[in-house]
Amino acid sequence: MVGLFTRYGLADFARQQGLLALSPDGRFDDAEAGALAEKARAFRKRLVELGPAYIKLGQVLSTRPDLLPEPFVRELDRLQDDVGQISFEDVEQTLQEEFGARVSKLFGSFEEEPLGTASLGQVHAATLRDGRPVVVKIQRPGIRPQLQDDVAFFREVAAFLTSHTEAGRRIDMVGVIQQLERALSDELDYRIEARNAATFRTALAEFPRILVPRIIEAYTSPRVLTMERIRGIKIDAVPAVSRVEYDFTKVADEFAKAYLKQIAIDGHFHADPHPGNVFVVMPGMDNPRTPAEVVATDRRQTTRAALTPLSKMEQQAQAEARDEPDIDLPTPDEPKLALIDFGMTAHLAGPIRERIIRLLLDLADNRGGSAAETMIEMGMPLEDFDRQSYIREIASLIAQNYDLQVGEVKLGRVLYEVINISYAQGLRLPAELTLLAKALFNLDAVSAALDPTYSPIRAIREYGNRIANERAKDDMSLRRIWRTASETTDLVSALPHRLDLFTAKLAANELGFTVDAPQLGALMRGLQKIANRIFTGLVLTGILIASGMLLPYRRVLGTWGFVIAAAIGIWMVVNILITDRGSSRRDR
Repeated sequence: MVGLFTRYGLADFARQQGLLALSPDGRFDDAEAGALAEKARAFRKRLVELGPAYIKLGQVLSTRPDLLPEPFVRELDRLQDDVGQISFEDVEQTLQEEFGARVSKLFGSFEEEPLGTASLGQVHAATLRDGRPVVVKIQRPGIRPQLQDDVAFFREVAAFLTSHTEAGRRIDMVGVIQQLERALSDELDYRIEARNAATFRTALAEFPRILVPRIIEAYTSPRVLTMERIRGIKIDAVPAVSRVEYDFTKVADEFAKAYLKQIAIDGHFHADPHPGNVFVVMPGMDNPRTPAEVVATDRRQTTRAALTPLSKMEQQAQAEARDEPDIDLPTPDEPKLALIDFGMTAHLAGPIRERIIRLLLDLADNRGGSAAETMIEMGMPLEDFDRQSYIREIASLIAQNYDLQVGEVKLGRVLYEVINISYAQGLRLPAELTLLAKALFNLDAVSAALDPTYSPIRAIREYGNRIANERAKDDMSLRRIWRTASETTDLVSALPHRLDLFTAKLAANELGFTVDAPQLGALMRGLQKIANRIFTGLVLTGILIASGMLLPYRRVLGTWGFVIAAAIGIWMVVNILITDRGSSRRDR
């Protein structure tokens, strides 16, 4: 594992993470790095050879420009598409096993050449029997056992690094692997991705320029996912002439606000919005409609009752769009943005979501000290954590970025730098924060590709009032009031019994307190060391004084006294140097 980094010119990365000491000889010659671009290309190819789990690792590293040199980030970006194809025979066999029929019976047409390949599956264009264009994602055969073995290996490596490296002590590596395991488990069951897509289509129904394709439920199973086909241009391949012809500012603004809603209000966000999962839908292309567009063109007086779970969610999405009074529908000449691949999503629990909201608002409003305090609340300070130094560094970082032009501020990169400072200062952070930083980093990239002058910081500032209103509305909801009243009732009913127990223990002199002082042992050892040195110093002083007084009368005895004092002094100096150096090494 260590050689995977050092062999391809990433010795600095291994050194920063405390991994270099685990190599067989503990050394690496930087001259072996060679041409960085060639090493980066070889590193990507090696990850592809090692299999899907390592490809996922590379995809995660491709979003960490704070850790890897730029040539590696560029090469690892290609992992989104650059993997081997699944044979068409395997595709036909999977469809036969999942639906009990041949491809020609299931679809009106089915293209053998895939539209794209990924680490876990492959996508084909097709049409249904009724003529609707769709895309069909097929899972790679035999992927589950291979991933289980790789994840088990990563779990063992994470446990070992946690116990034996500085990086493992500061980073919740086991938590990161558990998060990866959950994400892979979700991605291996396409029914979960189907529900996620339907959930996000409903949640983003108020944004008419954000298109999430509908899932074709009858053609979806654990290993096959079928959805409406999106015809668009990858976000990083929009022609320069289109940027002149069309205004992408509204699209960028809606995309940023849609992500803020996912994070701050819904607590459920798309954790992998890399450029391969975002398409620009240009005017004139034949594409599905958003829920708002469906509602705007729907002339039916009555709506048929939905029978399946996903069709019920589609009706809910249309109801959400219908309830938006001032929705700004795009004209036929305006571009839109389409999101695909909802296999990797993240949930933010109530407490951490509240702190993340505060953190985002602090970053947007240049409140560096408040942002640092929020990070400390979310994290777990280690023994060597310096609170004041940490607050100064975070405040300085945020102030530097606040002074930049709006288009130059990169929120995801800032959050990654905050995480790096936390790591260096000894603040251990939850794994959810890294996923959030990854999502915001990709949000920056997509926003910059749409409009180089746009920054999500602007959307955070404008969206702050909406967030506050939604939180106040949630606090005053009938469900929240009922839950508070129920908890208060339980507390009041239990209070007499608890007071009775308290007074009984107090009367029987059985009341006690437990004080948890994890640093008490180190403090006592330090005090004992000080007492020993003071005592030795007093003895040494006494010998020196006595020898000086004896020297005029008993020269030999006085001289021997000075020799003994010198020996004791030398022993004290050597002992202090050795023990202090050993203590500082253990602290590091």
